[in-house]
Amino acid sequence: MTDNGYKGRDASLHYKLFDSSAEFAEACDCGSVRRYANGRDSWAGGTVDQALEYARHGDVSYVSEAERLVEKIDSEIDTEGVRPMWTPSVVGSFPLVPAYLAGTPEAMMARTDVPDARGELDLWVEMGVSANVSQKDMRRRGVMVLAAAMALSRVRNVRVTCFTAFKYNNMTVPLGTPMDVSEACGMITQTSVTRHLMYAYSDFMSQEFTGIPWARWGVHSHDPESYRAPLVKYAGMPQDAELITMQRLGDWGSMSDEELVGTINKMLRRIAGKE
Repeated sequence: MTDNGYKGRDASLHYKLFDSSAEFAEACDCGSVRRYANGRDSWAGGTVDQALEYARHGDVSYVSEAERLVEKIDSEIDTEGVRPMWTPSVVGSFPLVPAYLAGTPEAMMARTDVPDARGELDLWVEMGVSANVSQKDMRRRGVMVLAAAMALSRVRNVRVTCFTAFKYNNMTVPLGTPMDVSEACGMITQTSVTRHLMYAYSDFMSQEFTGIPWARWGVHSHDPESYRAPLVKYAGMPQDAELITMQRLGDWGSMSDEELVGTINKMLRRIAGKE
């Protein structure tokens, strides 16, 4: 983990750069985070121990929902040179016995497309959410993001990075590459990870490094592209990363599958340079 930022009350930006979701979970398994989580289980959508389990070992609760969206995607994705292949997966057609015995989440074999030889596609996903956003909104947003990443991973190696963009207390948590669907599902779709871990650690970090309690909003405007320069400068985000922010996504709880797929199609066309 890298401490890449400024200290003191005049700090404008501060980022904790974790190396993995497991390292992030270890940092959150502390008294400060647990004290914050006390009494907030219904708001968070689960217990802090469940959130830590998702961050450490992943989850597949909403993978089938994301797959349903992927099946409806109609944007053209460049598949030149891509060939189908049986690969380990958290869901699939038949079991991978050695992986099952070893207790790994990818214990099934699924027929997938082998990513092409081009470079990785970086997908940066903001995890900061207003306190009054519903769990349904958060889950639907997470499923949409997961579906987009799954669709892109069929033809590219996708590196997903979860981040927060508060004023004094920010963090980045890169997920594994090639993308582990279980890890991505646990980090992005489970509301308890966002509210028990992301919120709590941001609050703890802000007081530890700046003496200012609670997350302060406002370092960025509502223009999603205003996130880019600070993330590149302070958090190491590639200039050409695909950036998904809460301001861009809006409210998703009441959106239909067709509306979510429309958002994914628009993203895919933009990445392909067709929009």
